[in-house]
Amino acid sequence: MTKTVIINRPLSDFEIIEVKRLAETGSTIFALSGNEIANLTQQITLTADEKRQVNYETMAEVLQFGDETFNDQTLADLFRIDTASVWHYHKFRVYFAVRNLMYFLKPLEQLFISFENHVWFVSPDVKTLKKLYPEVDFRFPVVKPKIKFNFGNLLSYLILVSYRFLRYLISSQKNPEYLLYLTEKYSTVMDKNTLKPKPGHHILEYLIAELDDRFSLLTEVLMPKPKGKSDYSYSGKQFKMSSNHHHKVFLEGFLISGFLKGKVRQQTRNGHQAIRLAYSRAHEAQLSPIQKLTLEIFQSLDKSSRYYLFRYFAARNFFDHSGIKAVIAADENSPLTKSILDAARFCGIKIIGLQHGTMHDLHPAYIYTENDRKNRIMPDLTLTWGKYWEEFLIRKGNYPVDSVVSVGQIRTDIIPVLLTAEKQKKAKPTDIIVFASQPQRDPELRYQAAYDVFKAAKRLPKSKLIVKLHPREFDDSDYYEAIAKEARCTNYVLDTTSDLYQLIAKCDVLITCFSTVGTETVYFHKPLVILDHLKQDIMGYAAEGVAFHATDSLSLTTILSGIFRGTLKIDRSKYDSFIQKYAFRIDGKVAERCIEEITSAT
Repeated sequence: MTKTVIINRPLSDFEIIEVKRLAETGSTIFALSGNEIANLTQQITLTADEKRQVNYETMAEVLQFGDETFNDQTLADLFRIDTASVWHYHKFRVYFAVRNLMYFLKPLEQLFISFENHVWFVSPDVKTLKKLYPEVDFRFPVVKPKIKFNFGNLLSYLILVSYRFLRYLISSQKNPEYLLYLTEKYSTVMDKNTLKPKPGHHILEYLIAELDDRFSLLTEVLMPKPKGKSDYSYSGKQFKMSSNHHHKVFLEGFLISGFLKGKVRQQTRNGHQAIRLAYSRAHEAQLSPIQKLTLEIFQSLDKSSRYYLFRYFAARNFFDHSGIKAVIAADENSPLTKSILDAARFCGIKIIGLQHGTMHDLHPAYIYTENDRKNRIMPDLTLTWGKYWEEFLIRKGNYPVDSVVSVGQIRTDIIPVLLTAEKQKKAKPTDIIVFASQPQRDPELRYQAAYDVFKAAKRLPKSKLIVKLHPREFDDSDYYEAIAKEARCTNYVLDTTSDLYQLIAKCDVLITCFSTVGTETVYFHKPLVILDHLKQDIMGYAAEGVAFHATDSLSLTTILSGIFRGTLKIDRSKYDSFIQKYAFRIDGKVAERCIEEITSAT
């Protein structure tokens, strides 16, 4: 019997022999882009427009999933325990998982009426599809890759957590009015007074420096992954009981205390059991094919759901009768953070979110439905960078009108100081290009972006390219070095330590795809180039007139050459309008406005 073979991963030598035998017997062999076998496979691919359509279609379906009903109850409500909205803990992760699977499924659905007699050579990432397509013969890699066990990281973390728990037990219990939650992962920031680099929080450092005695810091060190790549970082500052003279409450203390309490363990078991019962009910709801896939992926994250519920109940035990007025957090919609904030809300404590990145139509963390607004899933107050973001959350995100206020971006408080210092420096003999890389979820686009930047830099040998790696790419130097070698680029350096604002201040042009860094570059009135292979202008930089628009290596080279020759210049009036719209004010007083809004809201 002839079969249809789909290849979407590298094959072993044995598998290649098997595929060739299938081809000899009349089977048709297809391969998705990047997995072709010469003279054997027909290529399957999605165009840029088709990928864009998948992005928006998936977002709409994932959002609607929470509002689908079973017995007059929405699925979001079905997966809620008190104020712990388990569906919303996973929405961000689920969206990207579904979207990537649809990149695989969409072209197959366009080519084939059914998947009978199909053999799919795929990675373990698509195991979720086995339940939805039982007719397919799935072939996963037989040999599992060797993954290094992070013994050293785990040992240091165990020592650190043990110390933090003991200090939590013996430290004097202060009763702050406000808690600022943050994870203790330190990066290099600029000291406002000395302009020298120091370890600090890359988003909140200048706010922490302005806090008064009414505030304490609720801090957590995230556990390293047992195996494989982990962004865990170990620092002596994590042992200290204060930061910038502000008392720290070690979150690990009340998590371990909660684990030792039978009540918290029982609440977690009961909550998790309710979630597990809800899965079978959700499967009975009338769901679209994408929503069925959404449910399968959501259910596959069940172990994480149990952990988030434990955090929720342990935090409730801590917040009960604490007298705290508000808990403030950046990245307030991530599951680790949201589980803590939901617990505070249960105890009648105000929740305040601080914008930490740009928002757009395809950002699942900030897009809610009308039902979500009625259930007040979002924070009681969100402090945004500017009027555009405020209006976005209200109009697109369905945030209540009275829950969003513009204050500016905290990190910009250093800009007036940096700009003054830059004016006093001598002119540079070399043109400096900064590429702010991103761990894009589409591996093809991620690779192409890096390759095009290196290729453009190679064509401009009098320039110097600084590749500023994203914090989540801390261990990806080999990845970028390999691409640079392929592009034959040598006039570059990889930077994982410098403060980003320091790099922006000294560069002649900055390149990004769709990062927040683009917005921040405008604050310095520096030339900005977006490298946009899908021609989406997803952040609107080109439409706003504050970025030059490159779509490939050649157009990028042309733009960079024009900037260096002086034939391409920024439109200063559009830059100023952009700043007013997106950053409120760059006056060094954002932290002061944040504190004023927080205290007046309670």
